[in-house]
Amino acid sequence: MPTANRRRYTSSDMSNYHRELANFRATDTVGVGNGPAALFLSYILHGNVPRYDPVTHGPHPDAVLHRKLSKFAGKSLCDILDSQKACEYLTEHFHAANLSYSSQALPVNTLLDTLMRPNADTEIGVELKSRLGWDKNPAKRVDHIVLGSAPESGGQWTEEPISANWDIGTLSYAEMFTLPGYSFPEHYKRIHKTELPELIRPTRRDVASYYASYPKAVGISSAVYCNTTVQKITRNSQGFTVRVQRRKSGDTFVIVCKHLVLATGIFTFTIPPPPIFLPLLQRPPQFPEKRPETGPILVVGSGFTAADVILSQDPYKKIIHIYKWTPSRPSPLKGCHPQAYPEYAQIYRQMKLATLAQAGANTTKKTPNGQSYNGGSDYCTRDWSATYEGFPNAQVITVSQDGQVKILTSDDEVIERTVSDLKYCAGRKGSLGYLSTDLRKEVGVVDAAWVSADTMRRRVEMDLEVAPSVFVVGSLTGDSLVRYGLGSCVYAAGKIVRDFERDRPEMEGGIDRAVGMVVDKNNKQWGGCTIC
Repeated sequence: MPTANRRRYTSSDMSNYHRELANFRATDTVGVGNGPAALFLSYILHGNVPRYDPVTHGPHPDAVLHRKLSKFAGKSLCDILDSQKACEYLTEHFHAANLSYSSQALPVNTLLDTLMRPNADTEIGVELKSRLGWDKNPAKRVDHIVLGSAPESGGQWTEEPISANWDIGTLSYAEMFTLPGYSFPEHYKRIHKTELPELIRPTRRDVASYYASYPKAVGISSAVYCNTTVQKITRNSQGFTVRVQRRKSGDTFVIVCKHLVLATGIFTFTIPPPPIFLPLLQRPPQFPEKRPETGPILVVGSGFTAADVILSQDPYKKIIHIYKWTPSRPSPLKGCHPQAYPEYAQIYRQMKLATLAQAGANTTKKTPNGQSYNGGSDYCTRDWSATYEGFPNAQVITVSQDGQVKILTSDDEVIERTVSDLKYCAGRKGSLGYLSTDLRKEVGVVDAAWVSADTMRRRVEMDLEVAPSVFVVGSLTGDSLVRYGLGSCVYAAGKIVRDFERDRPEMEGGIDRAVGMVVDKNNKQWGGCTIC
């Protein structure tokens, strides 16, 4: 019987073989996204174990919660929160408690928030001291990779805001941004050489700097990869196949894993303006003299982003503001107390005054020159009556390249204005387009285009493991504030660690049966520097 001719391998063949290996990785868990929730998850998966600590700063001020948690003395919080039922047991009394608990956030997110920052909405000082302790346990460490397209860790916090002003105060107060191991006050002191003032809303610049510095400060940078785009994730027979591209070099590689954590959030992409606004976005060279930089700016939007754009403008810059005004669905600015958020309250006031004026209502309560009664910022020195023109529920019907805009008001009047610039602030949304069609169906998302706070909400209310070995954390759960995006990470990490411990015998000897390949645990190519 003739034998087949055996082809001899050349050095070129071996080079191609090693190149393929260099573009292939195997790990237990992949987290998609590199924002605060993903960083917190990585911190836990590095073997940092959270536990209830009633000793260092005393018991939690919620006596009922303290009593319940005391029953689990010696257990980590990850082990306590082993099911939705366990979380319900710990939080079922929150609605009747004397403390101020969020009724909107997921119970698991509210629970972790109150353990990290008890009485955060009403107290300062000792009452805010964390009741969480952290133990380093190498046995709980799980191999993992966190992938994010942002240039630095921090997700959308590292991206340039639409207002192009990094120094506007954030909505949340400084303490709400802290992650374990390296606090925001520590970072602030290191950067500014002074203590963090109490009750300060930090700038976006400071928050971005904090999250960019966090991985190195707590020793997780080897697992956090930036400037990497996840192209497609599919389920295989033993887990998941993740196809990734380096943004700078364009090189692609593949990761196989057993667990998948979705942490891409709901603020990844800015909703683009409709085509009608294109003439304002494409300024031909023949029109510069007709659209002077000193002309009014057109701002479209009714939320915080639109407000930030207005706040970032020179106080003498004229503003034409088109926004939605629906009593049944008011602007989020309505909830801003004048003392806590004076600048947002002032803009909401101007929107309301413009709405009343258009309706023919009495607007004599307006303060002289439309100025605010709070001092210390450009929004206070602005002569609102001379520089702000609001159009509730108006529609732009034509736009020309020389900046001429025709606006149809809510009472069917057509007016014309000349503007120098446009800021379209209809919000931001996320996307799960990186999941294969079948995997999106598994997690309950049919539309890959946009993901909002409501998209995954009903699913995660039942379980944060939305499909076998697929977890949702962070703002994808529907809780958009950083402070309410972390409890989901504890729940997911607990399940991942338990699975990892159960499968540990299969991993011994370097043979990873989950992915069907030999893994050299000493191979330095597993480190973050190879991928970044």
